[in-house]
Amino acid sequence: MRDPYSVLGVSRNADQNEIKAAWRAAAKALHPDQNPDDPTAASRFSEVGRAYDILRDPDKRRRFDQARARSSGQSTAAKEKTFMEQRAERARMEAEARAARARAAAAAAALDAELAEKGADKHESAEDVLAKMFGGKKAPEQAAAAADRKAEPRAEPKTEPRADQRAATRAQPYAEPEPDGGEPKVSPALDLISYVFKRLIRPAAAPERAPDLVLDAAVSVEDLLKRLNPTVTLPDGKMISIPLPEDARDGSVVRVEGYGHRLPGMKRGDVVATLRIKPHKWFRWDGGDLLTYVDIDIENAVLGCEATVTTPDGDTKVTIPPWSGSQYKARIAGKGLPKNKTERGDLIAEVRVLLWDHPDQKVIDLMRSMKNGLYL
Repeated sequence: MRDPYSVLGVSRNADQNEIKAAWRAAAKALHPDQNPDDPTAASRFSEVGRAYDILRDPDKRRRFDQARARSSGQSTAAKEKTFMEQRAERARMEAEARAARARAAAAAAALDAELAEKGADKHESAEDVLAKMFGGKKAPEQAAAAADRKAEPRAEPKTEPRADQRAATRAQPYAEPEPDGGEPKVSPALDLISYVFKRLIRPAAAPERAPDLVLDAAVSVEDLLKRLNPTVTLPDGKMISIPLPEDARDGSVVRVEGYGHRLPGMKRGDVVATLRIKPHKWFRWDGGDLLTYVDIDIENAVLGCEATVTTPDGDTKVTIPPWSGSQYKARIAGKGLPKNKTERGDLIAEVRVLLWDHPDQKVIDLMRSMKNGLYL
C-alpha cells in the first residue's frame, strides 16, 4: 500500500488525535454507501482503514517508520557505494598497471646490464637465474627440465617459420638473434621480470555484485490462498515469477537471485521483491488474519441474530449475541491467509449497526420517550 501518512493526509509527527480525526473524515467521505456511483470508493475506503490500522497502533507505527528509514538509507548507500567504488577501483588498477610496466622496463634494462657484465648464459631460464641470485634449490621437476634442456643438442635443422611465428617474433620486445641463426631469444631480464610478476602478482578480485533491483510484486488475496506466484516485468522487458513464501504477507520480501541490475565485470544482482496485497472489495488484512464487516440493524443488535458473512471460501453464518454494538467482532477460525502449507489465519467480522432504509415512527417515539421520559 501507499505511505499511510500520505493516505490519511497527516504529517509524520502527527499525534493520535490528529490521526483519528483524519481517519474519521476520510472514512466518512470515502464510505461506499456515500459514493454508490464511484467504483473505486471501496478500495480507497479499504486503503484508509489499513493506513489507520498502522498509525493508531504505536508499535506498528514505530516498526513502519524504522523499516522505511532503514530501506531508504540502505538503498541510497548501496547504490553510491557500488558505483563510486567501482570507478575508484578501476582508476587504481590502471594506475598500478602503468607503474608496474614502467618498473618492469627499468628493472629489465638494469638487469640486462648486470647479466652482461657477469656473462650470464642467455639460455638459462628465469628459475635458474633466481636460484643463482638467491641460493635457492630448484624443485625436482624443474631440475629435470633443466637437465633435459642441457642435454638437447644446440644445432637444430633450420625450418621456415610459419607466418604466425614470424609475427609473434616481431612482437616480442628485447628480442636478440641467436648467434647460430636460430629464432630470436627474449631478453633474459624481461623473462625474469615476467616470471617474478607471474609468481608474485595475483589477479585483483572482481567486484562482488551489481546492485539489486528493488520492486513491488502485486498479489491478490485469491492468489495467496491458491498459492499462485505473481509475475513482475523487469526493465529489460523479461517477466519472472516471484515464489511465494509459506507465510506470505503484505510487506513480505522475496529475493530472486541473478535477475537484478547488470554492470560490466560484475556479477549480476538479485531481484528483491516486496509483496503488496491488492485492495479487495470485502477484505482487509492484519498479519495472517483477514478483516471484513457484517451489517445488522438496530433490532438485531439489541436482540441478537444470525448473520451471513462472506469469506474467501464462500458465505457462512455467524451468531451475533444480543446487545452487540459496532465494536463486536466475530472470529471465524481458519478462513484467513495461509500461515504454512496446512494452517490458515482467522477471518474477523466487525459488526456495523445500521439504521433502516426509511425512518420508523415507532422507533423515533421510543427513542424520544427514552430520552425525555414518559409523560401522561
